[in-house]
Amino acid sequence: MLKLEKTCNSRKCSVLIDGELIGYMEGVNLTQWFIKNKYSFKGSFSNFITFDQDIDLVGKIVDIVFNDKKLIAQKAKIDWINSYGTNGTFTAFKIEYYEK
Repeated sequence: MLKLEKTCNSRKCSVLIDGELIGYMEGVNLTQWFIKNKYSFKGSFSNFITFDQDIDLVGKIVDIVFNDKKLIAQKAKIDWINSYGTNGTFTAFKIEYYEK
């Protein structure tokens, strides 16, 4: 059974690796799917700016913080990036809400 559950978007999100801020994603969309009795979290972004341009992020595991929604996409794997500073996709392991 495939069922679309929720969609969330944000204009700007912080991106962390091991709790350290490495950059920002802009135009982020996150969709929660229910597939085969488990949840799947797929997302896309329109712009990804990092503080270090030499870092290769494809395949890296990051945490994406939706600052305006109090939501964290944890253990998100960057699946694809078109080129530095442009669009791409990611898959998150889970999402959690947090209190400021």
